[in-house]
Amino acid sequence: MGGKNASAGAGSAWNPGVGTGIPAEFRTLETIFRPDCVFSGVAEIDEFAALTGLPHEELTVFRPQRLALHEIIIRVTADIAVAEGDEEEDFGHNFRRIAVKIRDDFVAPQMAEIEQTYAELGQRADVLVRRILAETLFAPPEPPPPRGWFGRWRRQARPGAAPESAAEREYRIVAAYKTLGLDAADPLRRAVFKSLYRVLGALAGRRGRLGADRELLAKLVVRHVCNSQGSQAIGHIIAPLVDAAIARQGYVRVATQAAPVLISLKGASAAGKSSLRPMLKQILREQGIEADGYATISPDVWRRQLLDYGSLGPARKYAGHLTSRELMVIDGKLDRYIRDKANREGAIPHLLVDRFRFDSFTAEKVARVLHDTYARYVDTMYMYFIVTPPEETVERGWQRALERGRYKAVEDFLAHGVEAYRGMPKILFKWLASPRPEYRYVFLDNRVPRGTFPKTIARGDRGAMVIYDPVAFIDIERYQKIDINAASPEAVYPSAAEMTVAANSGFLKECVRRIGTLEFVDRSSGMTYLRARQGNFEVLDAALLARVLSDRELAATLGEIAPRIVAPGQESAPAARRDTLS
Repeated sequence: MGGKNASAGAGSAWNPGVGTGIPAEFRTLETIFRPDCVFSGVAEIDEFAALTGLPHEELTVFRPQRLALHEIIIRVTADIAVAEGDEEEDFGHNFRRIAVKIRDDFVAPQMAEIEQTYAELGQRADVLVRRILAETLFAPPEPPPPRGWFGRWRRQARPGAAPESAAEREYRIVAAYKTLGLDAADPLRRAVFKSLYRVLGALAGRRGRLGADRELLAKLVVRHVCNSQGSQAIGHIIAPLVDAAIARQGYVRVATQAAPVLISLKGASAAGKSSLRPMLKQILREQGIEADGYATISPDVWRRQLLDYGSLGPARKYAGHLTSRELMVIDGKLDRYIRDKANREGAIPHLLVDRFRFDSFTAEKVARVLHDTYARYVDTMYMYFIVTPPEETVERGWQRALERGRYKAVEDFLAHGVEAYRGMPKILFKWLASPRPEYRYVFLDNRVPRGTFPKTIARGDRGAMVIYDPVAFIDIERYQKIDINAASPEAVYPSAAEMTVAANSGFLKECVRRIGTLEFVDRSSGMTYLRARQGNFEVLDAALLARVLSDRELAATLGEIAPRIVAPGQESAPAARRDTLS
């Protein structure tokens, strides 16, 4: 687990002194294993993870105090307008100050009630789980038919029916838990059936059989219920306490909107998403959204709320790793909180979403929660795709680590880059194909000095796209092919043959196919030189086209999508000349 790039004396972007995983000697410091955060230990959770195949963060048992912190973080994120400030780090400082104030002055005095509620819920869940197991999986078998003519008649009454195997019976019962959970009106019963289906389904899928250890099955399920339903029960206690804090401290509550706007920042780790947030304030203001008029979702700022970096000693460079799995737990709870609140109120506030996850292609359930909520309640979604060369994210990430103490391995930065650039086309085309909400997008080139707004690559909506830098679409494909094990900037990219324009033009060609109108605009003059409608190209300014074709990569890029117009050796195309993408 030590990972690569883990030299103790390292101190540079390409040798940061931190590996790709948590070293064995630091595992007990991870927040999903720390005794002050959870009831469970490393060895026990490792055993249960091997048994069920479920992720460690789903099997650990958070203490009620920790679940209370989760609920505070969720509500500060979703319900309170936290000031952004002029610097990128101001938001994190302001967020943590509010969360600490609510925790210490409003929630801590009620901790005895929270702990009692958690304990009582665990007891009721234990009784209910054991009763359901006794009535279903461990119910006594039906007695065999009696001997004699009546028994022969009973056997003959079901001709051809093969006897159900033990495994088939288990799968049938576990599958029924899902339906029973959906039909249950009582929140605890619903949570219990959901956990029975989730945990026992995973166990059966892993081992083939559930086995006869009723105590183990009950323990696994009850712990799962305590994490999920326990958190919700604690949330009900905390909700009025947060309301009181908002009123007494003068915090600004984020209001729901008749026509809510969602701004989503998409990019690789250290691509510059968070540094873009303060610069977006002017854009938001131009749309009539003031600084206190939206909620900002930026899970990275939660990390210092979850762990005291200064207490880690030699493990300090792994602080980000040590909080990552708990952060994912809270992030999932936040999505469900926003969804449930939107369903209750029939509306959501303006949202600014800054997180790495690309609607989580690795967690489709969460993706569905988000997609359904946004499609139903958001009026307009603005999506900013931040394009930064992978080797630059390594350099930026190192600078961030020096400033904020959050280190990452080179391999992690490069791997996140691959995921991001593979995710961009998928996300774009997913929302282009969705009828709701109104969708607008901007691709930004962040190869600019810090504090400078990135250059626009392209912008558009479902019907049209304006492209200022076609080669950037080629780069997005190139960045998917990098070597994540590279140890220097020179080793990041593959052979020249794999980096040609022709080998990386699929994304741009797909945009031509899927988007009704594309206009190609010269950045310096603002003039359109080429237009595509339904794949049919038309030259609008032959002289300008001839000038931009002096750039060899741009000429090769346009030649891939409109070869007859910009084929090498041809004279400048007249204004009426047309071409069709084949």
